[in-house]
Amino acid sequence: MLAFCGFEIFREYYICERGLILELLLLLLAIFIPLAGALICLIFKNEVLRKITVLLSSAGLAGVAIALAYLLSQHGGSFVFYSEDFPAFLPWVLKIADIALLITLLGIGFKLKKPFVIFLTAVQFIGQIYLEFFSGYKEVAGDILFKLDFLSLVMILVVSIVGPLIVIFALGYMPEHEKHQHMKKSRQPRFFFILLLFLSAMNALVTINDLSWMYFLWEITTLCSFLLISHDKSEISIKNATRALWMNSIGGVAFVSANIIFSKLGTLQISELITDKGLISPLFYIAVAFLCFAGFTKAAQFPFQSWLLGAMVAPTPVSALLHSSTMVKAGVYLIVRFAPAITGTVLGDWVSLVGGFTFVAAAAIAISQRDAKRVLAYSTISNLGLIICCAGIGNWLATTAAILLIMFHAISKGLLFLCVGTIEHGIGSRNIEDMQGLFKRMPFTTTVAVIGMISMLLPPFGVLLTKWMAMESAVNQPILLLVIALGSAFTVAFWAKWLGIILTMSYKKHYNTETIKKSVEFSLAALLTGVLLLAIGLVPLFDYLVKPYLLSINSKVGVPVNEILIIMLFVILLMLVFFILRFSSKFKSKNLRAPYMCGENTEDIRGIEFMGPAESKDEVVVHNYYLDGVFGEGRLTVLTSIISASGILIMFGVVVEKWLIS
Repeated sequence: MLAFCGFEIFREYYICERGLILELLLLLLAIFIPLAGALICLIFKNEVLRKITVLLSSAGLAGVAIALAYLLSQHGGSFVFYSEDFPAFLPWVLKIADIALLITLLGIGFKLKKPFVIFLTAVQFIGQIYLEFFSGYKEVAGDILFKLDFLSLVMILVVSIVGPLIVIFALGYMPEHEKHQHMKKSRQPRFFFILLLFLSAMNALVTINDLSWMYFLWEITTLCSFLLISHDKSEISIKNATRALWMNSIGGVAFVSANIIFSKLGTLQISELITDKGLISPLFYIAVAFLCFAGFTKAAQFPFQSWLLGAMVAPTPVSALLHSSTMVKAGVYLIVRFAPAITGTVLGDWVSLVGGFTFVAAAAIAISQRDAKRVLAYSTISNLGLIICCAGIGNWLATTAAILLIMFHAISKGLLFLCVGTIEHGIGSRNIEDMQGLFKRMPFTTTVAVIGMISMLLPPFGVLLTKWMAMESAVNQPILLLVIALGSAFTVAFWAKWLGIILTMSYKKHYNTETIKKSVEFSLAALLTGVLLLAIGLVPLFDYLVKPYLLSINSKVGVPVNEILIIMLFVILLMLVFFILRFSSKFKSKNLRAPYMCGENTEDIRGIEFMGPAESKDEVVVHNYYLDGVFGEGRLTVLTSIISASGILIMFGVVVEKWLIS
């Protein structure tokens, strides 16, 4: 029905003059398929219908994304759709929806009794009213409303493939979660409505070409994140959701400020702002600095990292979605999108420093973490910092690293969050020290988790190769080079430590048969397959997705990595796996001898226990060093936040100074 209506509305113009009816319908479907699924989940409470809706929406969304990728690769450029091609009342619908959204956020602030949230929302409300009705800015004929280029396509693929797999995972996860939370009444209809609405907003956000429309979608993601983090309605979940709301509202104020400044320059069109050299002025850089600041808050860069850490109280699908394909990716997308305008400028240098500092600081603090979700959260913050650092550097190799890292990080981190959620349900803990001997209890999930961690750590997987590209791109900037190298070293420390624990084998003779729901198993298997395919296909990914974007922004293009090198690395990896399996197969359980513990050893699935004096059961405690005295949150959080905040203030000071001098 949606496709038919869209065809009838746009048939005459697009078929007769432009021939882009299929492309337009696919773009609309990428936005409206999850939106329609969200409404069905909310209105109809039937569990079977909800599962069917989620599965059909997920399959349809993934199919649309792949079709768009094929068409754009055949086209070789970008698809643009103009505001005049849409109904004339559409801008007014946006204005009304924007005001309604801000009133909703204002109502939440009053309900929470949080004056700061009320103040920040009121400032945005006043700013939007001024921009829409009193600034004198008006859209003109020929404005581009939607633009689908290869950077947008990368984001659509991430949102439309990784996101639905997380939603499918939630089908099996949420009943168990609600059972553990002792919920008397299921909130799944509302939960799946927000998840799918999130995907719809993200697909629109990454293809919209007008900053006023983007701001509206930006605030939808803020509202969705608040609702998802507070889903359990516990005191701690509401507290952390409130923190996420006010921190992202600060970014919302910055976004509105940028839009007001851009309106004084005569346009809110992203394509014009990036490519029109006549618009570039000191005032322009102040506006872009505000946009970068909005990106910092959304991407949880220091000193705004606490909202994302607090989001860990939410159900695992929420954490996975926020970290992989939505919310934080919106922040880095905005900065990468404007990277061509700040490359080689003082603003670009400071953006790269702020991102680089977050990369190393978050990786350092991750070393001290025992909670698996917090390790993943700090790893996400760290990798987002590296993406922003690369966007600030802005040369072709850094841009390549940023775009590829968006993809690799999304799928690997989504996989790892789902693994941790499954493990938590399986053993009742997410402390990585409790994961000793996990292979004996949850062999499938543990295998998937190990490969996921390796994909974040070792060659030939893409995350490590993008870090190498980042270092290559910063070879003429010694400070950034040192920061990237140091952050990468810290990354090795916390991943290797966790791998060491999870690979520890107990002395129990038999494996357990792991029982997990089909939707959970499917999502894990699909994401694992994606991790392997992305690593193998790194060179085609560059050729078909990244290179065309680099050419579209007139960037120099080289060869980031040799395909033969990737193949050789995979051959070496497969040989290592073969020899490890061959070597370990010689050690049968009957040949294993438990260490002597001055008492009678007992079998245990975690590790080793023995009978001590008076027939008491004593446990052998073997654990990692966490170096809390060096890398602990209490020791580093305040210091790193102050340093990062100072860097952001200096960034603004530099661009404002240039404006005053001019």
